Amino acid sequence: MSELELRHLRVIRAVADAGSLSKAAVRLGVSQPALTAQLQRLERRVGGLLFARTGTGVVPTDLGSYVLTTARVLLAEVDDLMAGIKQRTRTAVGAGQLRVGGPPGLIVPLFATAIALRLGGAEAAIDIDMQPAELVRKVLDHKVDFVILEENPGFRTPLPAALHSRVTLSAPLFVALAETHPLAGRGEIDLADLAGESWVVPPVAEGTEQLAFVRACAASGFVPRIKHQMTDSTTTRALVQAGAVTLAKPVAREGNGLVIRAIAGTPLRQEIVLVWHAEHTPADAAEHAPASLLSAYARLTDTNPLFAAWWSEHAPAAATG
Repeated sequence: MSELELRHLRVIRAVADAGSLSKAAVRLGVSQPALTAQLQRLERRVGGLLFARTGTGVVPTDLGSYVLTTARVLLAEVDDLMAGIKQRTRTAVGAGQLRVGGPPGLIVPLFATAIALRLGGAEAAIDIDMQPAELVRKVLDHKVDFVILEENPGFRTPLPAALHSRVTLSAPLFVALAETHPLAGRGEIDLADLAGESWVVPPVAEGTEQLAFVRACAASGFVPRIKHQMTDSTTTRALVQAGAVTLAKPVAREGNGLVIRAIAGTPLRQEIVLVWHAEHTPADAAEHAPASLLSAYARLTDTNPLFAAWWSEHAPAAATG
Protein backbone atom coordinates (compact mmCIF):
# COMPACT_ATOMS: atom_id res chain seq x y z
CA MET A 1 0.00 0.00 0.00
CA SER A 2 1.33 3.47 -0.89
CA GLU A 3 1.79 5.99 1.89
CA LEU A 4 -0.90 8.53 2.71
CA GLU A 5 0.02 12.20 2.68
CA LEU A 6 -1.43 15.03 4.73
CA ARG A 7 -3.37 16.31 1.72
CA HIS A 8 -5.05 12.90 1.45
CA LEU A 9 -6.09 13.06 5.10
CA ARG A 10 -7.51 16.55 4.57
CA VAL A 11 -9.65 15.23 1.72
CA ILE A 12 -10.98 12.38 3.88
CA ARG A 13 -11.76 14.77 6.73
CA ALA A 14 -13.48 17.26 4.42
CA VAL A 15 -15.71 14.60 2.86
CA ALA A 16 -16.68 13.23 6.26
CA ASP A 17 -17.43 16.69 7.68
CA ALA A 18 -19.45 17.77 4.64
CA GLY A 19 -21.40 14.51 4.34
CA SER A 20 -21.49 14.80 0.54
CA LEU A 21 -18.98 15.02 -2.27
CA SER A 22 -20.52 18.16 -3.75
CA LYS A 23 -20.29 20.11 -0.48
CA ALA A 24 -16.78 18.81 0.20
CA ALA A 25 -15.69 19.86 -3.28
CA VAL A 26 -16.76 23.45 -2.56
CA ARG A 27 -14.88 23.47 0.73
CA LEU A 28 -11.74 22.09 -0.88
CA GLY A 29 -11.94 24.41 -3.87
CA VAL A 30 -12.10 21.66 -6.50
CA SER A 31 -14.74 20.39 -8.91
CA GLN A 32 -16.89 17.43 -7.84
CA PRO A 33 -15.57 15.17 -10.64
CA ALA A 34 -12.01 15.96 -9.56
CA LEU A 35 -12.82 15.13 -5.94
CA THR A 36 -14.57 11.89 -6.93
CA ALA A 37 -11.53 10.83 -8.96
CA GLN A 38 -9.20 11.71 -6.09
CA LEU A 39 -11.28 9.77 -3.57
CA GLN A 40 -11.32 6.73 -5.86
CA ARG A 41 -7.53 6.84 -6.07
CA LEU A 42 -7.32 7.10 -2.29
CA GLU A 43 -9.56 4.06 -1.90
CA ARG A 44 -7.35 2.11 -4.28
CA ARG A 45 -4.34 3.29 -2.31
CA VAL A 46 -5.67 1.98 1.02
CA GLY A 47 -7.23 -1.11 -0.51
CA GLY A 48 -10.85 -0.56 0.50
CA LEU A 49 -13.85 1.76 0.48
CA LEU A 50 -13.59 4.77 2.77
CA PHE A 51 -17.15 6.01 2.25
CA ALA A 52 -20.47 4.40 1.47
CA ARG A 53 -22.90 6.23 -0.83
CA THR A 54 -26.39 6.86 0.56
CA GLY A 55 -29.47 8.55 -0.81
CA THR A 56 -28.45 11.86 0.78
CA GLY A 57 -24.67 11.78 0.55
CA VAL A 58 -21.84 9.66 1.92
CA VAL A 59 -20.96 8.15 5.30
CA PRO A 60 -17.65 6.62 6.44
CA THR A 61 -17.30 2.85 6.25
CA ASP A 62 -15.65 0.96 9.13
CA LEU A 63 -12.33 1.44 7.39
CA GLY A 64 -13.13 5.08 6.74
CA SER A 65 -14.03 5.68 10.40
CA TYR A 66 -10.75 4.12 11.49
CA VAL A 67 -8.73 6.30 9.10
CA LEU A 68 -10.78 9.38 9.97
CA THR A 69 -10.26 9.05 13.74
CA THR A 70 -6.48 9.00 13.37
CA ALA A 71 -6.54 11.62 10.62
CA ARG A 72 -8.31 14.14 12.86
CA VAL A 73 -5.67 13.73 15.56
CA LEU A 74 -2.77 14.02 13.14
CA LEU A 75 -4.19 17.02 11.30
CA ALA A 76 -4.92 18.85 14.56
CA GLU A 77 -1.31 18.32 15.65
CA VAL A 78 0.02 19.44 12.28
CA ASP A 79 -2.20 22.55 12.33
CA ASP A 80 -0.88 23.41 15.81
CA LEU A 81 2.68 22.85 14.60
CA MET A 82 2.19 25.10 11.57
CA ALA A 83 0.58 27.82 13.68
CA GLY A 84 3.61 27.79 15.96
CA ILE A 85 6.01 27.90 13.04
CA LYS A 86 4.07 30.75 11.44
CA GLN A 87 4.17 32.75 14.68
CA ARG A 88 7.92 32.24 15.07
CA THR A 89 8.78 33.06 11.46
CA ARG A 90 6.39 35.95 10.84
CA THR A 91 9.07 38.57 11.42
CA ALA A 92 11.54 36.71 9.20
CA VAL A 93 9.10 36.82 6.31
CA GLY A 94 9.01 40.63 6.81
CA ALA A 95 8.91 43.53 4.45
CA GLY A 96 10.39 43.24 1.02
CA GLN A 97 9.73 39.54 0.40
CA LEU A 98 7.17 38.42 -2.15
CA ARG A 99 5.99 34.82 -2.61
CA VAL A 100 4.36 33.62 -5.83
CA GLY A 101 2.81 30.21 -6.57
CA GLY A 102 1.57 28.54 -9.72
CA PRO A 103 1.96 25.61 -12.12
CA PRO A 104 5.24 24.47 -13.73
CA GLY A 105 6.51 26.52 -16.64
CA LEU A 106 8.13 29.85 -17.37
CA ILE A 107 5.32 32.18 -16.34
CA VAL A 108 5.66 31.93 -12.54
CA PRO A 109 9.34 32.96 -12.38
CA LEU A 110 8.78 35.63 -15.04
CA PHE A 111 5.83 37.07 -13.08
CA ALA A 112 7.76 36.94 -9.80
CA THR A 113 10.64 38.85 -11.38
CA ALA A 114 8.34 41.41 -13.01
CA ILE A 115 6.35 42.28 -9.89
CA ALA A 116 9.47 42.34 -7.71
CA LEU A 117 10.96 44.96 -10.03
CA ARG A 118 7.76 47.04 -9.94
CA LEU A 119 7.93 46.96 -6.14
CA GLY A 120 11.43 48.37 -6.07
CA GLY A 121 13.46 45.18 -6.20
CA ALA A 122 11.72 43.12 -3.55
CA GLU A 123 13.03 39.62 -2.92
CA ALA A 124 10.87 37.06 -4.75
CA ALA A 125 10.35 33.36 -3.99
CA ILE A 126 8.28 30.88 -6.02
CA ASP A 127 6.23 27.80 -5.11
CA ILE A 128 5.35 25.37 -7.91
CA ASP A 129 2.30 23.10 -7.58
CA MET A 130 0.19 21.31 -10.20
CA GLN A 131 -3.05 21.23 -8.19
CA PRO A 132 -5.21 24.41 -8.20
CA ALA A 133 -6.84 23.51 -4.88
CA GLU A 134 -3.43 23.26 -3.19
CA LEU A 135 -2.41 26.63 -4.63
CA VAL A 136 -5.60 28.21 -3.31
CA ARG A 137 -4.95 26.68 0.11
CA LYS A 138 -1.47 28.20 0.15
CA VAL A 139 -2.91 31.68 -0.35
CA LEU A 140 -5.41 31.08 2.47
CA ASP A 141 -2.62 29.85 4.75
CA HIS A 142 -0.46 32.90 3.87
CA LYS A 143 2.27 30.71 2.45
CA VAL A 144 2.22 32.72 -0.79
CA ASP A 145 1.05 36.22 -1.67
CA PHE A 146 -0.20 35.42 -5.19
CA VAL A 147 -1.01 32.32 -7.18
CA ILE A 148 -1.56 31.92 -10.89
CA LEU A 149 -4.29 29.47 -11.89
CA GLU A 150 -4.66 28.08 -15.41
CA GLU A 151 -8.43 27.73 -15.69
CA ASN A 152 -11.04 26.97 -18.34
CA PRO A 153 -14.30 28.90 -18.87
CA GLY A 154 -17.19 27.15 -17.17
CA PHE A 155 -14.92 25.07 -14.93
CA ARG A 156 -13.43 27.57 -12.51
CA THR A 157 -11.83 26.47 -9.25
CA PRO A 158 -14.14 27.67 -6.42
CA LEU A 159 -12.54 30.38 -4.28
CA PRO A 160 -13.28 31.20 -0.63
CA ALA A 161 -14.71 34.64 0.11
CA ALA A 162 -11.43 35.78 1.69
CA LEU A 163 -9.66 35.65 -1.68
CA HIS A 164 -9.76 38.10 -4.55
CA SER A 165 -9.21 37.08 -8.16
CA ARG A 166 -8.87 38.59 -11.60
CA VAL A 167 -8.91 36.99 -15.05
CA THR A 168 -5.77 38.57 -16.45
CA LEU A 169 -5.63 36.71 -19.74
CA SER A 170 -8.07 34.65 -21.82
CA ALA A 171 -6.31 33.10 -24.79
CA PRO A 172 -7.10 30.21 -27.17
CA LEU A 173 -5.87 26.70 -26.58
CA PHE A 174 -4.22 25.10 -29.59
CA VAL A 175 -3.47 21.52 -30.61
CA ALA A 176 0.02 20.01 -30.73
CA LEU A 177 0.90 17.18 -33.08
CA ALA A 178 3.96 15.65 -34.70
CA GLU A 179 5.33 17.50 -37.70
CA THR A 180 4.84 14.23 -39.64
CA HIS A 181 1.15 13.96 -38.73
CA PRO A 182 -1.20 13.95 -41.76
CA LEU A 183 -2.93 17.10 -40.47
CA ALA A 184 0.27 18.99 -39.66
CA GLY A 185 0.16 20.78 -43.02
CA ARG A 186 -3.06 22.59 -42.14
CA GLY A 187 -2.96 26.03 -40.61
CA GLU A 188 -6.22 25.38 -38.77
CA ILE A 189 -7.79 22.05 -37.78
CA ASP A 190 -11.43 21.26 -37.02
CA LEU A 191 -11.77 19.53 -33.67
CA ALA A 192 -14.03 16.93 -35.31
CA ASP A 193 -11.18 15.95 -37.64
CA LEU A 194 -9.28 14.77 -34.56
CA ALA A 195 -12.06 12.44 -33.38
CA GLY A 196 -10.10 9.27 -34.14
CA GLU A 197 -6.82 10.37 -32.56
CA SER A 198 -5.21 9.13 -29.36
CA TRP A 199 -5.16 12.04 -26.91
CA VAL A 200 -2.83 12.96 -24.06
CA VAL A 201 -4.58 15.15 -21.47
CA PRO A 202 -4.02 16.11 -17.82
CA PRO A 203 -5.98 14.07 -15.23
CA VAL A 204 -9.16 15.62 -13.83
CA ALA A 205 -7.65 15.84 -10.35
CA GLU A 206 -4.98 18.26 -11.58
CA GLY A 207 -7.14 20.86 -13.28
CA THR A 208 -10.24 21.44 -15.34
CA GLU A 209 -8.71 21.15 -18.82
CA GLN A 210 -9.95 17.59 -19.41
CA LEU A 211 -13.52 18.52 -18.43
CA ALA A 212 -13.52 21.48 -20.81
CA PHE A 213 -11.97 19.33 -23.55
CA VAL A 214 -14.57 16.57 -23.25
CA ARG A 215 -17.37 19.16 -23.37
CA ALA A 216 -15.93 20.74 -26.51
CA CYS A 217 -15.59 17.33 -28.16
CA ALA A 218 -19.21 16.52 -27.31
CA ALA A 219 -20.25 19.79 -28.97
CA SER A 220 -18.33 18.64 -32.05
CA GLY A 221 -20.19 15.32 -32.06
CA PHE A 222 -17.70 12.83 -30.67
CA VAL A 223 -16.25 11.31 -27.50
CA PRO A 224 -12.46 11.68 -27.45
CA ARG A 225 -10.20 8.65 -27.11
CA ILE A 226 -8.12 9.69 -24.09
CA LYS A 227 -5.30 7.17 -24.09
CA HIS A 228 -2.88 8.87 -21.70
CA GLN A 229 -3.58 11.06 -18.67
CA MET A 230 -0.56 12.98 -17.41
CA THR A 231 0.89 16.43 -16.81
CA ASP A 232 4.58 15.69 -17.31
CA SER A 233 5.58 17.80 -20.31
CA THR A 234 8.58 15.68 -21.31
CA THR A 235 6.57 12.47 -21.52
CA THR A 236 3.69 14.24 -23.24
CA ARG A 237 6.04 15.63 -25.88
CA ALA A 238 7.50 12.15 -26.49
CA LEU A 239 4.02 10.65 -26.91
CA VAL A 240 3.03 13.37 -29.38
CA GLN A 241 6.23 12.87 -31.33
CA ALA A 242 5.22 9.19 -31.53
CA GLY A 243 1.80 10.02 -33.01
CA ALA A 244 -0.55 11.09 -30.20
CA VAL A 245 -2.09 14.57 -30.04
CA THR A 246 -2.61 16.94 -27.14
CA LEU A 247 -3.97 20.35 -26.34
CA ALA A 248 -1.31 23.05 -26.33
CA LYS A 249 -1.28 25.98 -23.92
CA PRO A 250 -1.20 29.43 -25.53
CA VAL A 251 2.53 29.73 -24.80
CA ALA A 252 3.45 26.12 -25.72
CA ARG A 253 6.80 25.99 -27.48
CA GLU A 254 6.91 24.70 -31.04
CA GLY A 255 9.86 22.70 -32.37
CA ASN A 256 11.77 19.44 -31.83
CA GLY A 257 9.39 17.54 -34.08
CA LEU A 258 6.17 19.21 -32.81
CA VAL A 259 3.95 21.77 -34.49
CA ILE A 260 1.24 23.93 -32.91
CA ARG A 261 -1.97 24.44 -34.88
CA ALA A 262 -5.09 26.51 -34.29
CA ILE A 263 -8.42 24.79 -33.62
CA ALA A 264 -11.15 26.09 -35.91
CA GLY A 265 -13.67 28.30 -34.15
CA THR A 266 -11.60 28.49 -30.95
CA PRO A 267 -13.76 26.02 -28.97
CA LEU A 268 -11.29 25.96 -26.06
CA ARG A 269 -9.69 28.79 -24.15
CA GLN A 270 -7.38 29.08 -21.18
CA GLU A 271 -8.04 31.73 -18.55
CA ILE A 272 -5.10 32.91 -16.50
CA VAL A 273 -6.52 33.82 -13.10
CA LEU A 274 -4.51 35.80 -10.58
CA VAL A 275 -5.52 35.11 -6.95
CA TRP A 276 -4.51 36.94 -3.78
CA HIS A 277 -5.72 37.35 -0.20
CA ALA A 278 -8.08 40.25 0.41
CA GLU A 279 -6.54 41.18 3.77
CA HIS A 280 -3.00 39.82 3.89
CA THR A 281 -1.60 40.72 0.46
CA PRO A 282 -0.04 44.21 0.48
CA ALA A 283 -2.17 46.74 -1.39
CA ASP A 284 0.69 48.03 -3.53
CA ALA A 285 1.54 44.49 -4.62
CA ALA A 286 -2.09 43.77 -5.53
CA GLU A 287 -2.21 46.99 -7.55
CA HIS A 288 0.87 46.11 -9.63
CA ALA A 289 0.21 42.37 -9.99
CA PRO A 290 -2.09 42.27 -13.10
CA ALA A 291 0.20 44.48 -15.20
CA SER A 292 3.21 42.49 -14.00
CA LEU A 293 1.60 39.24 -15.10
CA LEU A 294 0.78 40.66 -18.53
CA SER A 295 4.34 41.89 -18.94
CA ALA A 296 5.52 38.36 -18.14
CA TYR A 297 3.34 36.92 -20.89
CA ALA A 298 4.60 39.57 -23.29
CA ARG A 299 8.05 37.97 -22.96
CA LEU A 300 6.70 34.63 -24.22
CA THR A 301 5.45 35.74 -27.62
CA ASP A 302 8.34 33.91 -29.28
CA THR A 303 7.14 30.47 -28.12
CA ASN A 304 4.93 29.90 -31.16
CA PRO A 305 3.66 32.04 -34.07
CA LEU A 306 -0.01 31.54 -33.16
CA PHE A 307 0.40 33.09 -29.72
CA ALA A 308 2.52 35.90 -31.16
CA ALA A 309 -0.25 36.72 -33.66
CA TRP A 310 -2.96 36.53 -31.02
CA TRP A 311 -0.98 38.72 -28.64
CA SER A 312 -0.35 41.42 -31.23
CA GLU A 313 -4.09 41.67 -31.87
CA HIS A 314 -5.57 41.18 -28.40
CA ALA A 315 -2.96 42.18 -25.81
CA PRO A 316 -4.32 45.71 -25.16
CA ALA A 317 -7.67 44.20 -24.08
CA ALA A 318 -6.25 41.06 -22.45
CA ALA A 319 -6.84 42.19 -18.87
CA THR A 320 -10.48 41.76 -17.87
CA GLY A 321 -11.70 42.99 -14.53
